[in-house]
Amino acid sequence: MTAVEGFVYACRLSELPQRGKKVIQIGETRVLIIACEGKLYAVEDKCPQTGRPISHGKVLECTLTSPNTGATYDLTSGLYLHGGLSPFQAHWLTIFPLQVMDGEVYVQL
Repeated sequence: MTAVEGFVYACRLSELPQRGKKVIQIGETRVLIIACEGKLYAVEDKCPQTGRPISHGKVLECTLTSPNTGATYDLTSGLYLHGGLSPFQAHWLTIFPLQVMDGEVYVQL
């Protein structure tokens, strides 16, 4: 079985923690893969408000809090929830579609 067109190989599923995070470089893009509550999420490793890496942020109940600003984002939609440098909700986390096939993880950038 091969990945759907438009998806690129990210890593083997066995390389990911059961719960936690892993940063993977795909071309020019740093992708943060997060294992949370039995699901995998792929997001751009870039804080929407500052542009700095977000990979050291705290994951709790499938939300990610930026270590740079304290802004919290929903991992399923990228939606800005609260906190951060700006009261405006125009900053969304970039979410990448992800699929697992034959023990390999693929991401659509």
